[in-house]
Amino acid sequence: MLRLRQLFYAELIRSWLELVRYPAQFVLGLLLLGLIFYLLFGFARLAGALDSSGLQTTKLITGYLLGIFALATIGGPAQQVSREVKSGSLENMVLSGQGLTAFFVVQVLARSWYSLLQLSLLFVALVFVYKSAFVLNWLLLPAFFLFSIAALGLGLVAGAVVLLYKEVGNIFTLVQLLVFPAVMVEVPQLQWFPLTQGASITRKLLSGVAINPVDWAILALGAVALYSLGVYLFQTADLVARKKGLLGHE
Repeated sequence: MLRLRQLFYAELIRSWLELVRYPAQFVLGLLLLGLIFYLLFGFARLAGALDSSGLQTTKLITGYLLGIFALATIGGPAQQVSREVKSGSLENMVLSGQGLTAFFVVQVLARSWYSLLQLSLLFVALVFVYKSAFVLNWLLLPAFFLFSIAALGLGLVAGAVVLLYKEVGNIFTLVQLLVFPAVMVEVPQLQWFPLTQGASITRKLLSGVAINPVDWAILALGAVALYSLGVYLFQTADLVARKKGLLGHE
């Protein structure tokens, strides 16, 4: 536990130093995300998907930001695995006695503040520019937590694949292209998938709509199940990679 706590603080400090040393990268990313939303907003208006009440704009902003956060969280474990493999430190992590799953979960959590800061600033800017109205209450915290847990579980699944096969860039890109629209837009066929349901509940809360307790229970069970599946698959991939000697190979 002490090693994991030290790793958390080390990753936290490293990500902060990256922000301090390369602030232009942070600002540029923020501007690009804003530009992408501006284009999406324009396409939605041309397609007649927006109404005069501003409700659809509110849903679009919420779905877009949640989609971006989901992609960052899902890509976190895979990026960390690739980074450790290229630096040759993956085998050292194994020799430390801690499981790889705990290491990568801690790393992703320590770096999540960067995405949260970026998206929070973007949220304030979009609300100001598009004059959107949101209802803020404490129920947003458990909804966002469960959404994040589900995204992290899916990220561990992706990380397990990268741990075994290393080069899966094209497949991973396709998965991201599927996840982003599924989170951003309410898809009836995927309404019970934890990510889409978490995004739907968050949109409803921000719009002032009450949530059925059954929906909360389904979201909690789904998020925990997806996270548990991710942990199981990542641990299995870790064991297989150790037996086959794949930890140090790109």
